[in-house]
Amino acid sequence: MEYSIVILVLLSLCVESVWLQGVGSGDDGNLRVCVVEGRGLYKRAGRFCPILDAENSGVECVLGTDRLDCLRRMSKGTVDFGVFSPEDLVAAQWADIDVLVTNELRNRPGKFERSIVAVVNRRILPEGRSTVSDILRNTTLCHPGQSKDDMRGLSDTLAEYLENLVTVPSCNETMSLTENRIKAMSEFFNKACKGGPWLPDAMRDAELKSKYSNLCAACHSRSCSSIDQYYGGSGALSCLAEGAGDVTWPLLHEVQAYFGLHPETTAFGNPADFAYLCRDGSWQPLIDNPEPCLWLNRPWPVVVAKRKAAESVSHLAASLTNSSVTVDAHWRGALAALLEINQALTEPLSPQMNPLDYLSGARGFREAYSRSGCSPPRHITLCTTSILEKNKCEWLSEAGSVYGVAPPLQCSMRPSKRECFRDVESGGSDVVMADSDWLVAAQRDYAVAPLLHETTPIVDQTSTVVAYVKKDSKITKISDLRGKRAVFPRYDGLAWHAVAKHLSESQCDSILTEFFSDICAPGIEKVKNISANVVEKLTKNCNVDGSNVLDGEIEALRSLVEGKADVAFISLSSFKLYSSNLIAAPWAKNIQDIVPVCPEENEKYCFLSWSNIGHLYGLRNLKPMKKHEIINVFTKLDALFGKFQPFHSAMFSMYGPFNHKTDVLFHNNTKTLSTDKVLNMHPYDKIPSNFERSLNINDCTFKQFSSGCNLLPSFSIMLIGLVYFVISS
Repeated sequence: MEYSIVILVLLSLCVESVWLQGVGSGDDGNLRVCVVEGRGLYKRAGRFCPILDAENSGVECVLGTDRLDCLRRMSKGTVDFGVFSPEDLVAAQWADIDVLVTNELRNRPGKFERSIVAVVNRRILPEGRSTVSDILRNTTLCHPGQSKDDMRGLSDTLAEYLENLVTVPSCNETMSLTENRIKAMSEFFNKACKGGPWLPDAMRDAELKSKYSNLCAACHSRSCSSIDQYYGGSGALSCLAEGAGDVTWPLLHEVQAYFGLHPETTAFGNPADFAYLCRDGSWQPLIDNPEPCLWLNRPWPVVVAKRKAAESVSHLAASLTNSSVTVDAHWRGALAALLEINQALTEPLSPQMNPLDYLSGARGFREAYSRSGCSPPRHITLCTTSILEKNKCEWLSEAGSVYGVAPPLQCSMRPSKRECFRDVESGGSDVVMADSDWLVAAQRDYAVAPLLHETTPIVDQTSTVVAYVKKDSKITKISDLRGKRAVFPRYDGLAWHAVAKHLSESQCDSILTEFFSDICAPGIEKVKNISANVVEKLTKNCNVDGSNVLDGEIEALRSLVEGKADVAFISLSSFKLYSSNLIAAPWAKNIQDIVPVCPEENEKYCFLSWSNIGHLYGLRNLKPMKKHEIINVFTKLDALFGKFQPFHSAMFSMYGPFNHKTDVLFHNNTKTLSTDKVLNMHPYDKIPSNFERSLNINDCTFKQFSSGCNLLPSFSIMLIGLVYFVISS
């Protein structure tokens, strides 16, 4: 008997060794855990990952950009497991990623993290049986409130699912999908308190709240804001208990706490006056009813593993729940901290389940993500120019669909930005992301304009245009540049037009080719109907690679460093790369003394002009409804997946690296997406020389360099001839 016990103990030790070794994708078969770094106190990797390595834990850290990045890595086999939300599982299912759910992470007893019920005032209940819609029609709704955060009780997706169970859908083609949803609620309920922002765009949000004011009429202050007394889960219960409303969709445990249905809790309302309303129209009492009828369940966060490692991960995760883990300074405690499960019970699933089967156990959850929309279906198509951009766009679309962003984002691909602009102009795509070099050409040649801007309050990270010269050149002011050799990052870009505008504000014929003795303007060789002589004149001193003329700010800076130009018009950020010795090229090793030439009217910042770092371009003459929908979609995506995310790990990062590449589709320095009104707000209104504010497609600077502007034919021919004469003389 004793011999058998010894054998079992030895076998158990061997089994633990198998759990940790041999089936993973890391060194020596170690299991690789994908960790998404949080912010502030949620930054854990630097503290805990070294412990896993130092103690030979059999587990290695891999840092993921976001949770969907971890899922992609798992599908490629480069990581083995991680912690995910049920919303992530919806995305995994749609993307057909072959993974298994191994453990639930529960921080309290209960089969589900959240259970949603409907609670009504008994005064609205009919004497006999009726349908839910008939019971609730023309009543007053205490809505838990809009929220972008999946940590709140009801996400937009789940809230819309509940609303659609009772309201009559609206599909007015002249309205955005968001307004259709609000209209349906407004027509079904007599009044409501639907607090919080309905849309990220404050101006449009205010318009809708004014138009559908009955959905704010039940709020305590009628402000419909997120600071209203009736906002949120407990606020909605107060709205109900105080008689301001008739029905709400709260979390079950919030109902039990609010009405004192748990021992040692204080009641804030009389539970006898209220009832649980079931989806079939029946009702149940609040008192002595611990398991009432539910409308919707949201599963717990889970541990997910690739199929090969699922069994080992399941045992490993379950082993982290012993009582010493929360205070353990060794590798088990470190792993528990990395997975954010210090206070959780990791319930192993036996057998492990694919995401679809796991989610099917939660009432209503899967259905909430498979609802049908209006017919014909709508979508917003974003044009991309590479496989990498299209892949990021498609993952952003998946993430947005999970959180109910509508219309859904679709992704097209064309070989270049120019082709994307043509596609937007012809209606093949709705929008394209492009930087400020396209601000003039896009509006001039393709009838498009920026709908949203990628903004950042950090001046050095905006698109600036600065005149840089060598310190020993004795050039101290802009007028000293006359007759000098100039290099631009590219022809027809931001620097090209900003310098032209600066030099010709008082004299429209003071064009660049008159002011400088020589110009390098890469890209002129790609413009149609430009003579070989003009191309030669504007590219002969540019850097080349074989027959290709090299463009970009780094090449412009190189021309200045190597003495091919006297002044380079580049950004503050590019110069900082050079001065910090961060350009890995032989010509940039020995840092030379290069200084900016400040315009007299902007000596504080020293740039000739600045603009936002990127723009979402759409047709200039869009119908208001379409424009609203495009702005709705991208500002919602920004609110969900931009920089203003909660401190916990993000599902997706719009402005983060993608597949180890930076500035894919969006710029990494972007703080948020903003409408034109941001230019008149602090701090942007205090920064002089903004290019967007000064841009006028009818001014002479704009027309002088236009290859397709709407000038009179005779004037166009005369102007082309004049430019050709000046350049070739």
